[in-house]
Amino acid sequence: MKSLKTCKKLNRTLTKWVIDLHGKGYTDDFLQLNNQRLRCLQNSEDFPITDLNIKVIDQGFDQLTKTYKYIHTIETMDGGKGLLVVEDVCPSYLAN
Repeated sequence: MKSLKTCKKLNRTLTKWVIDLHGKGYTDDFLQLNNQRLRCLQNSEDFPITDLNIKVIDQGFDQLTKTYKYIHTIETMDGGKGLLVVEDVCPSYLAN
């Protein structure tokens, strides 16, 4: 029974972060194309990860995929702000 409560808590953590960060202006969604580039899904613009400010915010449990996901904030050089939610830490964060 305890693991079910833990699972629910972690799922709420992931959702809470996304809602909170959307409220702070991180409204775009990013997709990791490879270890070198990310794509903004709203405008299909591709960015080299070296041109982005990427921060790992937290890790939470995704109930749909039954995996842990890392939540990253992304800031572009032209002022765009969004989120990247993936199973691994984004490579540029590891380089810093």
